[in-house]
Amino acid sequence: MNRLLGTVCDFIHEAQKERGSVALYLRSKGSEFSEELESQFAVVDGCVKPLGSLPKKKVSKIEPFLNAVHYLPAKRKYIIARMLEPAEALTFYTRDIIAPAIEIVQELSVFDTANHPARVSAFVNFLQWKERVGLERAMGTQLIGRDWSNAAEFKNRLEYIISEQQAYERMFLALADEQGGKIVENLKKDNAVFRKIEEINHSLLSGAAPGSLQSIGTQEWFALFSAKMDLLHDVEKSIIAGLSEASGKKSVGGGKRTPLSSVPAASAQAGIESGVRAWMDKIQALPLFAGIDADILQDILKHARIASHNKGAMIFMQGEQASRFYIVLEGWVKLFKGNADGQESVLQVMSAGEPLLETVIFNNAPFPANAQAVDNVQLLSIPASIVREKLQSNKELAINMLTTVAGRSQAMISQFEQLTLKTVNQRVGWFLLKLFLENGEQTKNLRLPYDKSLIAGYLGMKPETFSRTLQSLKDQGIDIDRNSVSLPDVFALCDYCDMELAARCSRHGTDECPNPDCSD
Repeated sequence: MNRLLGTVCDFIHEAQKERGSVALYLRSKGSEFSEELESQFAVVDGCVKPLGSLPKKKVSKIEPFLNAVHYLPAKRKYIIARMLEPAEALTFYTRDIIAPAIEIVQELSVFDTANHPARVSAFVNFLQWKERVGLERAMGTQLIGRDWSNAAEFKNRLEYIISEQQAYERMFLALADEQGGKIVENLKKDNAVFRKIEEINHSLLSGAAPGSLQSIGTQEWFALFSAKMDLLHDVEKSIIAGLSEASGKKSVGGGKRTPLSSVPAASAQAGIESGVRAWMDKIQALPLFAGIDADILQDILKHARIASHNKGAMIFMQGEQASRFYIVLEGWVKLFKGNADGQESVLQVMSAGEPLLETVIFNNAPFPANAQAVDNVQLLSIPASIVREKLQSNKELAINMLTTVAGRSQAMISQFEQLTLKTVNQRVGWFLLKLFLENGEQTKNLRLPYDKSLIAGYLGMKPETFSRTLQSLKDQGIDIDRNSVSLPDVFALCDYCDMELAARCSRHGTDECPNPDCSD
């Protein structure tokens, strides 16, 4: 199986180079790099035939991927004729060719029981790191030597890709075995290509890039990043060769069910990455995993990792392939859509225990929105392929996921109702009541969890309107001092209750409830 992984990775490597070659060709408007592009077409075509041995029934993504590869020659004709914009061409290669191929590699490596889960996790992060380097190669050709003020979309996307690249590199090094980690560390320390690109990335992220990169031409940029990609491909082959060494992986499934609560902690956490083990108490309490067999949960978490993001960091972007499934463990995450003018519409703000856009994993779709850390956040990150496979084979997990989706649908309906049918006072009162219920029904004091401007966007109003509304609530005895909110009693906001919030309140339906008609 690992020989087949190598075959697909060879294809991915050459397809990544073709994507970069196309970007360079389109940047020159067809005046340069045409011979090199035709040569790369031939190299990729040579990598296509071995893909016919892929096990089509084992991985659902294979047939759509092979159909896209079959369409590649036709797409190339549009590229040669320059009938595609660079952004459109890059999206095609990334979304339809390379991302599905990477996911196939991930699924094949994950589901091969001979492979060691920890090494597979490191390998998955390595694949994503290398892909971000390839994206930087392609996108950078559109920026070098240009006025960045006319290419803001490419610039912002490139900065995000570099940040992602660094995150995946760190995670790979944290998960890699000693040999794999040492190879990369030595390249970073001793290789001139690695050092040069690290300087470039630092310059790009610091905002000094336009001046510092004036001396680099587009072909020099392409050659520099191609050299790094070739080095990473050599490392990739070494990782693949070592995936199944000293596996020690035990078969999962069959036999008597073992409740998680009855399994000794050391046994239940065997093979799980240390960062994930540190969050086990919280993970086991997640509604998604309620009632799940201990062996099943352990098998899921063997491939999981903890993703840490600082305040303001992008977690994923709209249109990006959803290769991982995220659950918030700590902090707040904003889901939003934006436009070219920098305006954004806040869809939801997710808190601890909530998954991020979980429905995309059902049909293996791209993320339909952006996700950004509102404050420092910790996420449980699991390969989407693992979650899909377990949903098909485990009834409890499937029911829990359906319950989660149903709850999210109800919350979205409630939010829509707030935005369209409620006054601004009612929206703000409802939001504050929701926060108090989430923080404990008996509490009378809390701090607003994130910026007032974000809360205003979430509630569909301007920040100044939100501030005025907070002030008007003082007439009801509700004290707002900057980001602190104090209630005169625990019933002060009950007039703003609705069906969704009533379901969370233990007083609803009892003699203590001051608003029994709130769910009518």
